[in-house]
Amino acid sequence: MICLTNKIKHFGKYIVNILLKDKSDLVGVEKYIPNAYILGAMEKADHIPINDIKIISTKFSKVGKTTLDKYPNLEWVVYRGHGTDSINLDLCKRHNVGVIPTKPSVETDSCAQWIRDKLVDGKTLIFGNGDISKRLQELIDNYDVIDSKTKIDQISDEYQNVVACVPLNKSTKNMFNYRLFSSSKCRILVSISRAKCHDNESLLRLLNEDKIQEIHIDTLGAEYKEELMKTNKLHYYKHTSWKYIENKNPHDHTELKNIIDSCLSNDVSNPVLGRYYGRSFW
Repeated sequence: MICLTNKIKHFGKYIVNILLKDKSDLVGVEKYIPNAYILGAMEKADHIPINDIKIISTKFSKVGKTTLDKYPNLEWVVYRGHGTDSINLDLCKRHNVGVIPTKPSVETDSCAQWIRDKLVDGKTLIFGNGDISKRLQELIDNYDVIDSKTKIDQISDEYQNVVACVPLNKSTKNMFNYRLFSSSKCRILVSISRAKCHDNESLLRLLNEDKIQEIHIDTLGAEYKEELMKTNKLHYYKHTSWKYIENKNPHDHTELKNIIDSCLSNDVSNPVLGRYYGRSFW
């Protein structure tokens, strides 16, 4: 753990109120955020004064009941990535804790290019219309988009590629199942969605029946994993799409700094979950 010099003065002493977790992507962050506790994913926070922490930033660590109960004065969670499925938004709302992702542009480009390079000739159907999907739309032609709120029972046979870019929530859990592909002639399924968006038993059946010829998947759940891998038609990338292209400036943490500054000044733009301040809502 690294504990750096504090700047916020309270009752004659300085206080650090920022905790940065999962430090693997935070090399050089001290230049941008010099007043923070920095922890690795497995490091304990026993020596951190829990009542002082107002902002926690994570990349992999879950934020749920344990974290929210431990830090009673927590105001914001800054998630360094695109999805927020590791953060319990319902509990954060009850605790009046806001949530905002950083959405790094390099990772967006990397994921979009990773998807593009897996596609074959023909029409593409993209599920989801977030940042990665929109970047992908700039890179390819001949596609349709279905946002994550639109329900569709079956994919028509006009699409050779299907792309999964939806976040994990109640409506997208097991979204990619047998029924969805039962009428399709899909050659390729490419997914950067979370593992629980896929019904693995259905994927196995679809591959065995040649309703999908090949699957490229970034995250894969344990159920039927061994059977899927044995088909030699499923390619599992172990959540590496975000670093598919080289980040030429990996130690630039300007965006993280700006978002944390906005949280400290209560001037946050476009949070996933805002906070109440008296009668106002941010």
